Amino acid sequence: MLLPMDGAPKRRLTEREELVVAAEFLMARGFAEDEIAVQLSRFYYVDIDALNDVVAMLAGHHGYRQHSQAH
Repeated sequence: MLLPMDGAPKRRLTEREELVVAAEFLMARGFAEDEIAVQLSRFYYVDIDALNDVVAMLAGHHGYRQHSQAH
């Protein structure tokens, strides 16, 4: 991953679908579950609770929180 330029604002990474894509990308490249939040937080403002749920879901852990899709 490229490092952000100094002074450049971080983007928000809070939507579940975006978190899934980002986590899958890192997991496919060999990052461990506990490294994903660290890597993403270097470049984005991350909804850490949502990210933890996504990583648990992708890793096949039981007990992750499912969020309703009601809009």
